Amino acid sequence: MKVVNLSTDRLRVPLGKPARVSLSDPKPAAPDAVDVVLVHLETDGGARGLGFTYTLGPGAAAVRSLIDTELSPLVANEDPRDADRLFARAESRFRAAGFGGLAARAYSAIDVALWDAKAKAAGVTLAKLLGNAKQAAAFVISDAATLGRDAGEALKAAKPFLKQGAVGIRVEIGAGDVQADADRVRAIQDGSGEDAWVAVTAEGRFDLSTALALTHFFEDIGVDVFEDPIPAADALGYEKLSRLAEVPIAVGSQFDTRDAFFKVIRDGTVRTVRPDVCRLGGITPLLKVAAVAEAYHVAVSPVRMPEVGVHLACGLAAVPHVDSVSWLRDVFTGGPTVEGGKMKPGADAGLGLALNEEAAAKWRV
Repeated sequence: MKVVNLSTDRLRVPLGKPARVSLSDPKPAAPDAVDVVLVHLETDGGARGLGFTYTLGPGAAAVRSLIDTELSPLVANEDPRDADRLFARAESRFRAAGFGGLAARAYSAIDVALWDAKAKAAGVTLAKLLGNAKQAAAFVISDAATLGRDAGEALKAAKPFLKQGAVGIRVEIGAGDVQADADRVRAIQDGSGEDAWVAVTAEGRFDLSTALALTHFFEDIGVDVFEDPIPAADALGYEKLSRLAEVPIAVGSQFDTRDAFFKVIRDGTVRTVRPDVCRLGGITPLLKVAAVAEAYHVAVSPVRMPEVGVHLACGLAAVPHVDSVSWLRDVFTGGPTVEGGKMKPGADAGLGLALNEEAAAKWRV
């Protein structure tokens, strides 16, 4: 089986407001759309692969150009089942310039398409191909309590999903007022119910002393995990947090390389890692992170993209739950469903997704 054609598409998908706040802007404003770059892959065996990546803010045009001009030739006439070899080829191609960043984000769409085609060729869901560890997975609401939403708005958005069985809610903080962040987390914690699991994510926005003070507060009110509290490059800071923090620390949403994960896993710095399929370059490198994490009894919680994350959670024992994010809900037909309080993949082979052509026609760039 060989790849005989690879084409791209780009959509600008509207987001409900407010979504997230960019702290790099002196007058922060929530983005009103997410740019999605799609890869359509065809093989001579009839199996087709659908892959995708996204950007918030600039970069989508560059990502698409990288796929069209630099990356698609690397997989042309190759067997889509050779995901490891093709990933190594892509990394090697960008070694001088650096694979992390836009190149990895671009290749992730190709890698997802390769895995989709590989599972379709085998006639199974991607979850089954990855190991079929469980039939359904717990899910966490990860797009309700984003920056720019006050506690009342966040709870209103989260309630329907909590009623469906979501195990908890992820709260994003770091808009510039630490006391307001603390008050907002407390209000959401109180309003989400006694049994709800609460994660707080900061995407590296705090310094060590502020993050440490917040961990003590979060312990007092019962927050379950504090994710990416300080910049990803502050390895010594994370080592100190791991010794002093009274709430479990998770890290990884901003890591661009597998080695960054391997180090924190081996060092015992955290009990959960948060790899991003897009930032790492696809499913192939994420599987390597998951294998090492499982060996060290560290949980793996993939960032966003439930259309892929549900297969990782159901396929791999090390992945306990799925981020429930509705950004791409109308981009595809098929995909994950919620039954009995858990999220499960669709029954169709591969990712179980098809492009919603009507929606794509409205959002195509």
